Amino acid sequence: MNNEVIKSNYTADRFDVSVIIVNWNAGKYLEETINSLHEKVQDVSYEIILIDNNSNKDEESYLYIGKLAQYDNVTIIKSDENLGFARANNKGMEIAKGRNFLILNPDVVMHNNVVKILSDYLDNNKNVGMVGPKVLNTDGSFQQPCLRGKPYPKDTLFHLIGLAKAFPNKEYFNGYALWHLDRDEINECGALSGCCMMLKKTLYEEIGGMDEQFFMYQEETDWGLRTAKAGYKTVYNPNAVITHYQGVTTKKIQIKSIWIFTQSMMKFFKKHFWNDYNIFQKAFWTILIYGNFFLKLIIAKIRGQ
Repeated sequence: MNNEVIKSNYTADRFDVSVIIVNWNAGKYLEETINSLHEKVQDVSYEIILIDNNSNKDEESYLYIGKLAQYDNVTIIKSDENLGFARANNKGMEIAKGRNFLILNPDVVMHNNVVKILSDYLDNNKNVGMVGPKVLNTDGSFQQPCLRGKPYPKDTLFHLIGLAKAFPNKEYFNGYALWHLDRDEINECGALSGCCMMLKKTLYEEIGGMDEQFFMYQEETDWGLRTAKAGYKTVYNPNAVITHYQGVTTKKIQIKSIWIFTQSMMKFFKKHFWNDYNIFQKAFWTILIYGNFFLKLIIAKIRGQ
């Protein structure tokens, strides 16, 4: 594998925040994300590290990358293969110079000074390792993955079979989705959305980057559990707000992304919970995970995806 690294001419040896963006055929949204950063970020020094996961050479986002050389705080890594989300982000974090790292998708628009709000929160709370913003869909509705509990099997089961949504105010059924919590209040949680999440560099140095066995999906959930095991909190902070154009790239490979999600769920279960269960319980969870895949596959086929 070869990586072409294009560095700008800046000489700073440290920043408040390193913004790490992994791009794969994100179209017009990558430019919107970069413009949003430059428009909203104030009173904080930051660099952008963009890793392109072998986008199509005639694709809009790839062509835009060439224009980023005009900015003096940008480093570009062009990979000749799709490294996946976890591995690509790790490449960025390896060279990051920020005190805090912001993992950011290439299809995000910031409503306010998200970078400073999140960075200040980490700086002012020593026991917090990760923090994330309120994430909205394009219609203004709440995007649930940005506020999640620890994904224990029982809680995941209630989420998958619909009991969590059926009883949104019951904490017992909402250990995963946390629907019972106020979305406008700062809350400790188990995991954040990988579309926008910030962590301290010191946490990265202590627990490491994303687990690269997860090509895509569940890497941020695994990171949240590892953060908790290291004795640090993961926090949802709705004072920072973004809109996420969810699924911009995965919609192009809908069936494949469903399968990757299923594989990641299985890997996550085996990594964290496999040894806690007997053969019958393992069989139950395996059937549940793959059953969820086939259900989503049927729905996708019906919708013509």
